[in-house]
Amino acid sequence: MALKFYDSPFHVTHSEETASKMVMKMDLSVMLSDLIASKQWTQVEAAAQLSVNPSRISDLVNSKIEKFTIDALFDMLDKLGCQVNWSMQSLHKASIEIETKTIQ
Repeated sequence: MALKFYDSPFHVTHSEETASKMVMKMDLSVMLSDLIASKQWTQVEAAAQLSVNPSRISDLVNSKIEKFTIDALFDMLDKLGCQVNWSMQSLHKASIEIETKTIQ
């Protein structure tokens, strides 16, 4: 019996489209959590910087990605001084580059 390999754990139980979005949200949430940790902010301080409730930061750092849209995560990155650039090289290939400009 041959082993089957998946792009991510999400691809095991979800459709390709749903799994790809979940992977992106997980990657963005990890990046945001790491930025918050690097500033040594409490959840209350991070919430104030991002103009959200502390419970949203708790959801973020506890990887509750189903509670976030990709737009909401990009908005948080923007508030932390990150610039997001999206490019589409072809119909089958696109990339997102996130660069930290200034962190408050």
